[in-house]
Amino acid sequence: MPLSNAELWAAALGYVLPLAIAFVNQPRWVSWVKGTLMLVVATGDGLGTAYFGDQFHGKPIVTCVLTAAIAIGVAYHTVWKPSGIAPALERATSPGGPRHAVEPGA
Repeated sequence: MPLSNAELWAAALGYVLPLAIAFVNQPRWVSWVKGTLMLVVATGDGLGTAYFGDQFHGKPIVTCVLTAAIAIGVAYHTVWKPSGIAPALERATSPGGPRHAVEPGA
């Protein structure tokens, strides 16, 4: 069964949304808070793409949300986290500024 245009848009946005999530996430937050934020963003992505794709009814809404959640999770764990980009954004945008692995003068 081919994906609809709304589902493809949800997946495409889900690929880049981990970077936006990293701006909000803080390194000191527990993992369930970070996961909840990801699910909220995936829900917004899925609802938005279903609405603007003229498929805002029943099953297409659910599939858009699930497609977005999967795309965000896969992109984060296979591209943005291993590259160090998402964790660096989290550190750079957290209160107190960037934290380095080695403190200066240590």
